[in-house]
Formats: sequence, structure tokens, C-alpha cells
Amino acid sequence: MSKVLKTSIGLLVIFAVIAGSVYLNHPIISKWIFGSARIIGKPINANVYTDGHINNDIKVYHYQKYWDGENTNCYLLSLKEFDKIGMLKFINVDLKDKWIGRPVGTTKDDYDSINRNLFQSEVGSHFADFKDDMKGYDFDPKLTFNDTEIKFNIPPNQLKFNSIRIELNDEEVLNK
Repeated sequence: MSKVLKTSIGLLVIFAVIAGSVYLNHPIISKWIFGSARIIGKPINANVYTDGHINNDIKVYHYQKYWDGENTNCYLLSLKEFDKIGMLKFINVDLKDKWIGRPVGTTKDDYDSINRNLFQSEVGSHFADFKDDMKGYDFDPKLTFNDTEIKFNIPPNQLKFNSIRIELNDEEVLNK
């Protein structure tokens, strides 16, 4: 075998091993490459309070477009540290349409954080409204908000806390 062929085969094997490793650890990357996932971005600067106490473990992300390109004003909260039964890993707060929901899919195929950037699959972008009696919790979270603060309640017995208050500090978000 020629030296060029051996080198080419070696590089191909190395690429296959790297690609396989990335797929096993971050399967959402392949969805992103083929267009069925998007990058929401890095967490915004916000103070999050649960039951009135500062909670630095909850990350807040902001996005302004739905998958179909329609404008919106949504905040996505990452609650992975608090989820016990796998039903409430993320909470979507839609200020444009004034509702709160949980994603229908929350596996690593639907959400993953890579280098602090949150990736979301198309399936992960569908949410069940907390108020829905079939797919949600049949619960009114009593959402209130203004330009600098968002407040709502959590369905009973779902997490270690019952309420969330978000103080928005991110200049980019406040100026939009």
C-alpha cells in the first residue's frame, strides 16, 4: 500500500472515531448538522429566586423566534438539577402569548448544553401548557411580568419549590 493510501485510511478511521464519540455523547449535534435542531444560545444574565431565595443553579435562556420564524419573546429555564421524575427538566415562559409550559421531549436528543450553548431539537421546541388538563398539569401558574421581572408558580409536588421569580439583568434582553 502506498503511503498516501495508508494516511488517508488512518485519517478516515480517526474521523470516524471522533464522529462516533461526539454522536454518543451529544446526539443533538447530528440533528443540528442536518437542520432539525438549533442553538438557543448561552444563559442570559438574570437572578432567579425560588420561594423567595436566590437560586444560582437555574439557567435562563432567551429566544425571539419560533421554529417557523415567527417572532416571539420566550425564556427557557433549565431545571435539570431539580428534576426527579424526568417530567420537568425545562420550563418555557412565553411572554408574547402569556403561557408557561414544559417540553414534550427532554432527552439528550432534544436538549443538550455544549460549551454553555443550549441546543434544542425541533421535538424539544413543542411544549405542553401547564393549564392543559391532559398533557400539562391542569394548573394555572399565575404568570405575571413586566420589563424587568417574571413571576409564576410551579405545580404542587413537582419540584423542591413552589414559585419562581426572575429578575432580568441582561442589557440585550432589556433593550428589546
